[in-house]
Amino acid sequence: MGKVSTFEILPDEMILHVCQYLRDGEILYSFFNLNSRLNSTIMDFCHHVNLTNLTYKQFKFVALQILPQIGGSIRSFVFNGLWQSIMFSREPTMFSRVKLSLLFPQLHTLILMNFVGGQLNSFLDKITDFFHLGKLDIRSAQVDNSYDSLKAILGANNNRLKSVLFDDDSTRFILTSTNDEETVSYPNIEELTVSLETEQTLGSLFILVPNITRLYVDVDELSSASKRTLENIPSLLHLKDFQLRSLDMQWSLDEIAFVLSKMPFLQRLVLDISTEDKHVVHGEKFIQVLPSSLVEIHLFIMYYLSTSDNETDT
Repeated sequence: MGKVSTFEILPDEMILHVCQYLRDGEILYSFFNLNSRLNSTIMDFCHHVNLTNLTYKQFKFVALQILPQIGGSIRSFVFNGLWQSIMFSREPTMFSRVKLSLLFPQLHTLILMNFVGGQLNSFLDKITDFFHLGKLDIRSAQVDNSYDSLKAILGANNNRLKSVLFDDDSTRFILTSTNDEETVSYPNIEELTVSLETEQTLGSLFILVPNITRLYVDVDELSSASKRTLENIPSLLHLKDFQLRSLDMQWSLDEIAFVLSKMPFLQRLVLDISTEDKHVVHGEKFIQVLPSSLVEIHLFIMYYLSTSDNETDT
């Protein structure tokens, strides 16, 4: 009978206490396959797997030898674009032979980091037929910023995604007018965080996500063309939570009112904007443009006082 180490006979509670000081990959590399009890404990513990900050040797071993064994327990997984050459190499591996949806059948959340160029579009082809996958969290991704690229992301996993989030370090998308703009939409999307740099800003975005309930958007400009597009689209009847960050343009009260008019049932509003319009900061008129359903509001407004206002105040 093989010698059993002291560590292997420790209670699960103590092992879990030790594991909280280690990264996910370190736990898998160090302890998995020591014995069946530890394997069971680790599989119950590692529902979220993040393999960043491992050495090349550690990552290759965990990714190719251990992940295929525990994939059925993983609910959330961080995938780094730099890993593709290892996990999907020309050499036969489990990842190249078997669909990802079969390796990770319980996956709910997929976090994608450091994708560049066409890597993301290529990887989207592998995100299909996940029954539970509803959230795509994209970080530090500098990818194709076209309208078609955003549509491909929103439609990933056979249009089963409900939440798509881009962080502040990711691409700013350029939405342009297209002939099929009125017919192409993704009613599956309920939550979206995205940055835009476009001439056809909010109108094009609203068309894409008609059933959105939470929308956080960082936008550079709202052109007159965008206003006309917005005027002709239906209201976002499901939208309850809206956050707008736009410090590189000056918003008027009329422009704010125009956007909010498309959100009749809004409950939470966050505005992080710049303005030269005194009516935006002089409460009475601003309150009049708010939806009657609103119950929570957060404002950060940079107000640029005009010369005429200075003279009047004096």
